[in-house]
This record gives sequence, structure tokens and C-alpha cells, in this order.
Amino acid sequence: MQSVLSFPSTDISLPVAAIPAAEKENASLKQTALQTTGMKGKKRTLTLVNGEELDLTSTISQATPQIVEAMRLRILQLENEISSQPPPAKRAKTTASAPTAAGPSASSEAGPSSTKAEEKKHKMQVKKIFDQLKKECKSDNVKFQGSPKTIKFDEIWEQADFEALFKGKGVLIQPTPENKPKSAVTIIQFNTQSQISAFFGDELKALKGNVWSRGGNVTRRMGGGFGGLFGGGGSTFTKSIKQGACDVQIQSFEVNYSKNNLKCTIKFEVAEIGGRSGGYGYDDW
Repeated sequence: MQSVLSFPSTDISLPVAAIPAAEKENASLKQTALQTTGMKGKKRTLTLVNGEELDLTSTISQATPQIVEAMRLRILQLENEISSQPPPAKRAKTTASAPTAAGPSASSEAGPSSTKAEEKKHKMQVKKIFDQLKKECKSDNVKFQGSPKTIKFDEIWEQADFEALFKGKGVLIQPTPENKPKSAVTIIQFNTQSQISAFFGDELKALKGNVWSRGGNVTRRMGGGFGGLFGGGGSTFTKSIKQGACDVQIQSFEVNYSKNNLKCTIKFEVAEIGGRSGGYGYDDW
């Protein structure tokens, strides 16, 4: 309901000096009007300094000092609300750009960034595999004595990570249309140096291992006195002894991945470069 207040001595033609006087008289009411800052929604009424509500949907027939003051306070209120919001300058600049130009630009920036991150992840995973192999080759559990050695270890990968590493590389043994096409186990073999190099790329570096003597040879020990005459000495078995470092090369490797338990077993065949022959090891390969 519209409220119309009548003040015989005041109308819209009041001198400007009268408004500050009204402000002094209604100073205590200004604070009440300013407290509407936190109100939500679109407001269709205007609260005057004396508490009356003015309907803004109807024509205002007379602009009294109270209405002018209430409008001034409303303007201040709205300015405070706008200034308290974060500046939308950057967003406005983006939305102002033509959609056809902004779309491809954003896509082109996201594409290379995503590809670069995937390449970095791939390189780190390949490096991790090679570093583990490098560590195992130097282990005392791997004794190079002329014949190739088998080194294997396990990794846990999500199927997407496994496929990103190995799909399209080496020779797929399983599953294939001819060999267990529905198998949950993937087997891939790398049997040539070109296949091995293609997988490891720049991470394929020189490998070192240790040459060990063969243990288990029988050494007879003769005893003294009568024990020596009647075989009282006995025998012992020689131990394998580390003799020095040697260069090692990957001959082949195989990956066996189960998408059920996400476990991947990597099995390497490694051997000394050059090898040794004459009954002690294997011929040059």
C-alpha cells in the first residue's frame, strides 16, 4: 500500500540547505536504513527514514525530503554491495571475446599442456623400470658367471597406465584373435635390440654387473699323522667369489599384466657383453 506523507512547509522545491538539516534531525534513523544492506532478493519498496514503506511500483506524485534521503541511502547501500564483490575485470574480458576465437585458443592451450604432462609421466615410468633393472644387475643375488641371468620384478599399474606404456610396442603374444582372445592377462615380448631401444628410448643406458667365480668345486684337505695315511683329512666346497665388474646387456624382456589384480611382472634376460666360452659359460652372442 502506498504511503503519502504531507508536509505543508516542504516540497521538491526546498533549498539544498534544508536537506542537511533534515539529515541532522534524522541521524538516528539513517543507521536503521543502512542495515538493509544484507537483504536478499530484488526490493520493490523503499524504506523511509521514519520507518514508512514506499511502494516503488506506483508513481510517486510528490518527492519529499524523506523520499530523497531514502533514495540517497539506497544508492549508498547498492554501491557498498557492489564494492564488496570481487572485481570481475578478468572474467569480463574473457566473456567479451568472441566465442569462436576463445574456444580454439583455450583448446590449443590445454592440448599441448596435457600432452606434455603425459609425456613426462611416461618418461618417469620408463626410467623407474630401467633404474630397478640397473639396481638388480649390481645385486649380489645376480652372479654373472658366463651364462645369461633372469631378473624379474613386479609393478602395480592401472590398466590405462599399462596401455600407455606398452600398447603398440614389442610383440603382443596374448590376447590375440588366435591366442586366448578373451584373456584378462596381457603378454608382450621384446626380443630384438630395436624393440628394446624403441621402448626405453633415451633411458637405455649402459648396465653394469659383477663377475663371480663358480663355487661348489671340491677341495680335498689331507690330515696329518695317521689320519693322513688313512684318509682322515676330508674335503670342502669352494665358495663363489666376486671378481670384478662387467658390462651387461639386455637380451630380451617380457611383460605379463593382469587387469584383474593390476599386477605387472617384468622379466628380463641379461648377459655379459662378449660372454665367455670353453665350458665355463656360453659362446659369444
